[in-house]
Amino acid sequence: MEGERASSRVRGSKCGEGMTDARAILHIDMDSFFCSVERALNPVLEDRPLMVGSTGTRGVIVAASYDVKAKGVQQGMPTGQAQRLAPGVTILPPRHKIYTQISAGIFKVLATFTDRVEPASIDESYLDITSEAHGFEGAQSFGESIKASIRDRFRLPCTIGIGPTRVIAKIVSAHSKPDGLRVILPGDARAFLHPLPVRKLGGIGPRTEEILSGVGIRTLGDLAQYTDEQLVTLLGKSGPYLGAASRGESADSVVAFADRGEAKSMSKETTLAYDTDDWPTIESVLLFLSEALASRMRKSKISGRTFVIKIRFDDFKTITRSKSLPRATNSEGAIFSLAADLFRANVGDRKIRLVGVGLHHLDEEEALPLELDLGLEEERPKEEETLAVVDRIRSRYGDDAVKKARLL
Repeated sequence: MEGERASSRVRGSKCGEGMTDARAILHIDMDSFFCSVERALNPVLEDRPLMVGSTGTRGVIVAASYDVKAKGVQQGMPTGQAQRLAPGVTILPPRHKIYTQISAGIFKVLATFTDRVEPASIDESYLDITSEAHGFEGAQSFGESIKASIRDRFRLPCTIGIGPTRVIAKIVSAHSKPDGLRVILPGDARAFLHPLPVRKLGGIGPRTEEILSGVGIRTLGDLAQYTDEQLVTLLGKSGPYLGAASRGESADSVVAFADRGEAKSMSKETTLAYDTDDWPTIESVLLFLSEALASRMRKSKISGRTFVIKIRFDDFKTITRSKSLPRATNSEGAIFSLAADLFRANVGDRKIRLVGVGLHHLDEEEALPLELDLGLEEERPKEEETLAVVDRIRSRYGDDAVKKARLL
């Protein structure tokens, strides 16, 4: 159904049928996020085919509008190839710091609907709306309200899928793009899933699809017929999970921050929409994450004594590096300086797809800003006063009221 607006009508079984214990899980995916942001910021681009990416001999397309995707252009495609498929289409350079800021704003809007929000990437999230939507009874209107709020606040389209599991919600949203909304009731889950090819299930890539095809498993309905024991033999330890997901029985829950127990650490991370080794882009992301983490820690009146950075490379290898501090801190300047130093020391010219910053060994006592041995002991009270003023302004007027110049 991609490329067509999905029907917003709830189809299938009557409300209440097969819903007694089912969760109502909502998956929201921003439509062609980078291109949509560029169009929202510049209405001249509204009806123009658009790509976002870098040019030159090694240029790569990181996003394309749906009319351009229809010509065969895909994310990650070399720019030269994309230009041959869609000649004359406008190509804009990516502005990741803007996309990250708008993404953060969208997550804040979602948090006004329910506190059970789990970001999955810069442009998608899962919400457990069981209580707020009264199960599936109010799921349709709940989704419509979210879409209207995001469009009114940011002038951005999004697609929403709602189902009894995360797996179903994500597949539904993928099938409902662009700007769609569809609800799959629990009683309709298997009828929806079983005709689909196995590759529609997250976790099944080309190699796994080849293995399944070799034994005659081509649809999710075929997969659903196999026992856990058979799937372990065929696919290893991931087999039973994939089998349960194909039957609409996946028990994955939405993990909101409040559900994670007493915090022993606090962190902030983001998945980049495209792999990059561009330092100005990475620097702006680190600065944004540092500000967000520091602000959250000061609101909670905690600080940390061990800094940690998390880096995931374009080959999905993930590393973490840490540094113990002489005293606890919740200063964004200190966090950013540590992040930049550890990043440069451990990444080199490799491309990354995710980065995160965090502080461990939390302390509830009021923290002094860490000056990183710069000999500025006497400046601490002044920075504390400045940060306190910044926090008060943000509390009253929103987090975007005060920003570092490099994030503007």
